Amino acid sequence: MRRLWVLFPVLAIVITAGALFLWWNTASAVQNPTISLDMDTTGNSYDDTTNTMTVGTVDNCLASATANPATHTHPTHLVINNVEDLVGWQLRLNYIGDQMRPQTQNLTPFQDTTTGQFVGFNNLPIDTTTSLHRDLTAANSIPPAPPDGTNTAQTALIGGVYNGATDFPISPDTPAKSPAEVPAPNYSAPSGGVLTQLNLQVVGNETGNTLLMDLDDASPNPPGSNVLVFNGTGTTSIPLAESALFDGSHAEGAATCGQAATPTESPTPGPTLAPPPTETATPTAGPTLGPGQTPTRTPTPGAGAGTGTPGAGGAAGAAGSRTPTPRVSPAALPPTGNSDSGGPSAIAYVLLLAAAAVPITAGGYKIWRMRRR
Repeated sequence: MRRLWVLFPVLAIVITAGALFLWWNTASAVQNPTISLDMDTTGNSYDDTTNTMTVGTVDNCLASATANPATHTHPTHLVINNVEDLVGWQLRLNYIGDQMRPQTQNLTPFQDTTTGQFVGFNNLPIDTTTSLHRDLTAANSIPPAPPDGTNTAQTALIGGVYNGATDFPISPDTPAKSPAEVPAPNYSAPSGGVLTQLNLQVVGNETGNTLLMDLDDASPNPPGSNVLVFNGTGTTSIPLAESALFDGSHAEGAATCGQAATPTESPTPGPTLAPPPTETATPTAGPTLGPGQTPTRTPTPGAGAGTGTPGAGGAAGAAGSRTPTPRVSPAALPPTGNSDSGGPSAIAYVLLLAAAAVPITAGGYKIWRMRRR
């Protein structure tokens, strides 16, 4: 029995090490997310043999030297960078509705033949309990196109969220965390992630015009763009400033994109991204939606590609010349994470545990010495 007192120092070390390990895995992530509209999807790909998503050069201009005078569509990608533990996202779009408008989105533009599913960045991780990618729920609030020739400013809100319980392994990062996450991720997205394929519709004859799709914050149309991240116990919403949002332009019948005025519409209420629904044996309901919004659930394994098909509108997009443009570095956003709620940070609990371990160890050692005498 006396020898058991010798284990007190070991116990103290184990308690402290365990607390440090817990803090290490739930420490506040330094978030600096940006979302860009990639007008040319060339270079964005997915390798299902390694579960790796690759994003090439982000092009904010698609210039089509030969104009298409008829109504047509162009597939684009929404690309996210510098985010950790993503759960969901939403994006505010402002545009001239009778020039170029969002038509549909597809959260899963790539196919994983090993699981028989379609994937995007939001469900890139594989759930180790099912060996499958999570299902996604899409949110779309897109008004109908106005009459052509009216130059009507419109605003839309789109988004997506993965279904089921939230945790670190199932919430994707791009790039990978440093130091590496434990357990090691079963996916890779080193250069960004494709959130969705956004199909843009050019309405009527826009020959000679540069058409703008404006990615916006909450002013003047709330709610604005934001991302939802896992913080160790729940989710934290991170509003995206104008400096973290990169617009896209399309030149119809021109070699380069010209300057286009930023379209704005008077403020209108819209939906707000909700935490992910919990998966059960039966399909679960999606996030709470606002008036006029219709949810779209991505297909289960073996189903089709959902609201859009990979490469939809590719023929129209192929006609446009690829015009790489440098991306401006966004202003750094304030760090967010576990301590945003105003409660004590994880490091405080570590210090308390360490402080408690020291007197326990000292007291145990003293009692052991007295019993030895």
